[in-house]
Amino acid sequence: MFVYMFRRNGDHALTTDMTGRNLPSRTPSSHWMFVEALDTKKFEPRRRDIAEIDDVLHRVKAFGYYIF
Repeated sequence: MFVYMFRRNGDHALTTDMTGRNLPSRTPSSHWMFVEALDTKKFEPRRRDIAEIDDVLHRVKAFGYYIF
């Protein structure tokens, strides 16, 4: 499964939607910017603030996105 990483200001998000349209926006001017596509089968977390990658991927599958 592929997940897509986006960022906005200091926030990052993982989503199953490659367009990022399912990510909430606070204002029309605060757009999420695409960072990279990640293959979950080959995923090695580079960010230490993603504490439990299995929990994160579970939330992405359940809700369609995860913001951290």
